[in-house]
Amino acid sequence: MSSSIPSENSEQVGRYTAVGSSVTRALRDLLRNYGDLQRHVADELKLGRNDVAALEHLIGNSGVGPAGLASLLGITTASATVLVDRLEEAGHVERRRHSHDRRRKQLVVTEHAQNAMFATLKPVFDMHRDIDTYYTQNEQAVIESYLRRVSEHYRAHVHGSAGEAIPKAPPVHH
Repeated sequence: MSSSIPSENSEQVGRYTAVGSSVTRALRDLLRNYGDLQRHVADELKLGRNDVAALEHLIGNSGVGPAGLASLLGITTASATVLVDRLEEAGHVERRRHSHDRRRKQLVVTEHAQNAMFATLKPVFDMHRDIDTYYTQNEQAVIESYLRRVSEHYRAHVHGSAGEAIPKAPPVHH
């Protein structure tokens, strides 16, 4: 049973997320909106969010098998097997012999599923391309550097190495 009275921790989290630069707040907005986009894509394709996340991972990582997909999604291998069975039955993925280790299976996204994902996301890809034109090469380099560093910090936090120092970026001169 949840309480409507905020806990001390929720108040601390609320105060923490209200701080930060406008860039940090914009990044949090981006991440929330990306979650909404994933839900939209899942709804459009009549798939679950994990199914869409699986397809995204498989499109970007050739040679991944069910166990590797489980690791990428943070789910058990049993859950990944059920997910892959569902995607295979729907015609979105195929299990094929691994190209280097014939004892293993690799998952391949079907052309049909790739086309459906592309059709659903094409307006987003077009918008990204249009937004890129708003910024100079130097501005894009700064944005890319920031996003890659944040991504690296997230990865380090998830994998338990958040306490390790990530080298400071050199100052960017405009």
